Amino acid sequence: MHSTATHHNASPASEWAQYGHHASLGVDLLHAYFVQHAYPLHSHDYFVIAVIEEGRQSFRLGQQRYYTAAGGMVFLNPGDSHTGEPLPGGGFRYRAMYPRPAQVQRVAASAGLGPRLPLFNHPRQDDPRLAAAFRRLHRTPSAAHDPLHAESAFVSTLGSLLRAFANQAPRHPERPAPIDRAVEYLDANYDKPVSLDQLAKLVALSRFHFLRSFHAQVGMPPHAYLENRRIAAAQRLIALGEPLAAIAAQLGFSSQSHFTRRFKQTIGVTPGRYARQVRA
Repeated sequence: MHSTATHHNASPASEWAQYGHHASLGVDLLHAYFVQHAYPLHSHDYFVIAVIEEGRQSFRLGQQRYYTAAGGMVFLNPGDSHTGEPLPGGGFRYRAMYPRPAQVQRVAASAGLGPRLPLFNHPRQDDPRLAAAFRRLHRTPSAAHDPLHAESAFVSTLGSLLRAFANQAPRHPERPAPIDRAVEYLDANYDKPVSLDQLAKLVALSRFHFLRSFHAQVGMPPHAYLENRRIAAAQRLIALGEPLAAIAAQLGFSSQSHFTRRFKQTIGVTPGRYARQVRA
């Protein structure tokens, strides 16, 4: 998947985002240009690997803010709570790939990195050779009749990135058991109404203590985490062909417009556009 558009007009009207699913690799891709769009604090249940092609981008991860210029790479692990935005006065164009943990683990094992899931040890890296290899991989056509080239490029490039920038030591310490219980509950009940009282009682903490502990350990408050899980579920249901109106109701959004607004803020495109792109 690729776009041949060029960008010199740094106005919101010039923004675009193109999602796609690489059938040969079984991985989702994004190629986008943003001038004004800012991703709110969110996380994913998959890895994010990205390269900035033009302009400069900024993002917050934990208590740190990072900046990425053209040629720089960004690496996020599943569960990393982060933002993403252009710097004032200019846009940025980037390519991103979203491999699932099982895919990363298989490549890591084949590269001799051990049986455990590796994690990237720093969110920002600069390596012109590997950045160029990643751009080539991202542009590799999806050809179901001849998957060998794409699959070889994926294993080779991802394996090289993991060897260079990942290890099997966790970037973050393990969460306390009460917060893990709350996260597991939200993961299992994201399509239902959930109250603060429910969560606080579940983990035997006061509401105040629970809110502070959850935010400190997860990187976002419980309501944001719950909505984040709903958006992730919406992506999966859209890719399966579910009607958009049914998805909004099924996942507990107050209205179709609320669903559309929050989806676009988090994903960068509306649910309708996302559906057309990933189902193409």
